[in-house]
Amino acid sequence: MKEEIKAEGVCLRSVEYGESDRIITLLTDKLGKISVRARGISSPKSRLRQATVPFSFGEYILVENGDFYTLKAFDYNDAFTAVSDDLVRYFSACAALELADKLTEEKVQVGGELARLLRLLLSLCYDKGGVSDLLVYFLDMLSIAGYGVSLGDMKLGDEPKYFVFDLEGGGFTPSASHNPYAVKMTSSALRLFASYLSGEPVEGEKGDYAEVFSVLSQYVKLKTGRNLRALFELSDLLRNG
Repeated sequence: MKEEIKAEGVCLRSVEYGESDRIITLLTDKLGKISVRARGISSPKSRLRQATVPFSFGEYILVENGDFYTLKAFDYNDAFTAVSDDLVRYFSACAALELADKLTEEKVQVGGELARLLRLLLSLCYDKGGVSDLLVYFLDMLSIAGYGVSLGDMKLGDEPKYFVFDLEGGGFTPSASHNPYAVKMTSSALRLFASYLSGEPVEGEKGDYAEVFSVLSQYVKLKTGRNLRALFELSDLLRNG
């Protein structure tokens, strides 16, 4: 009999596999990010359906099978359903799951990713946290993944209108540098972005957060080749909501 593995985790993503199974992506405390096969989920009698729903958090009991795991049991803890009461918080939570998925490599445990994600979800769900919390989380996850961004050539007190964000270098550079990877930003959005990078964040307008998220999405796309669809939806909501 194969040994069972117990790990606390959050379901990041779930896709159908075959007629009745699902492959779920979990972020766990012990194993990092892993893929898990949940068998027979489409059956009305399945007791494991909740385990395969994104946002579900609890103790997953798994059996290892080669390159992936099979789900055997699930002890439910939370599903953070209250985030659906507010569209901005909901899409912020969706973006958080997406970032955890796309900025974390499979079966590589750096340490603390699950705790960071849970803190953000708890804040969004129960403490009315918002896009400011998501931006802090985003920047933190970029640093952990090895794609950290910085002020670059800009110093606190410099006039923002003279700088652009360098997608290749991950920092601000003078706007006169003719950098092919340079992205122009409005002064208010750039000032907001710089405040978070300096460790002294200030609150900004929704449109400014949308602009910062858009720039960071382009940065992730350039560095990893991965699109952040949920973050795009959130940015669109912030601009037009």
